[in-house]
Amino acid sequence: MNVTEEMTEVSPRKEACTVLVLYEDLATRQRGLAACDYLMRNFWAEVEFEFHWWRTDFLADTSLAAVAAEKASEANLIFLCTAGTKQLSATMIAWFDSWIEKRPAGEGLLVNLVTGEAPAHHRQIGELFLREISRRADLDYLGTFPQTSTGTYPTSVMDAGYRASQMSAVLDGLLRESPPPPHFGIND
Repeated sequence: MNVTEEMTEVSPRKEACTVLVLYEDLATRQRGLAACDYLMRNFWAEVEFEFHWWRTDFLADTSLAAVAAEKASEANLIFLCTAGTKQLSATMIAWFDSWIEKRPAGEGLLVNLVTGEAPAHHRQIGELFLREISRRADLDYLGTFPQTSTGTYPTSVMDAGYRASQMSAVLDGLLRESPPPPHFGIND
């Protein structure tokens, strides 16, 4: 047995993991770098990482968007790093739609790394969209918007619309009851 064969038998083969990082600007890129550094520090011995970095404004170019879409469809892990101060652009939405149907079934994760303090309604709409994209692409989803104390967020925009149109028995009762008379003191 030569030295090369002996080393191959002794050292286990590393798993491969392709990571795609989408970022808006320098600040959001830093957030992506921190996430990738964390992966390398904690999993470098077991996993061979391949990183692909894409600034979101590059997706406006059709040829660059096509290459990024191909990489996204192959990625095991996708980090979306945004400031969160605005909703996803039409270009980003179209880009997501361009590759999710091409993604082969398998394990994967979409991570929403919002860096700024966005208005709650922008973040919730973004979370719903990204959860829906994850479902369609057969990806797990890790978001940043906290779960409510009364339950979880709807899993899709259609679920949210359906839930908003429903009236519970409690709400119906409150709306139909007349308010109690006002009381001004103990002896009224």
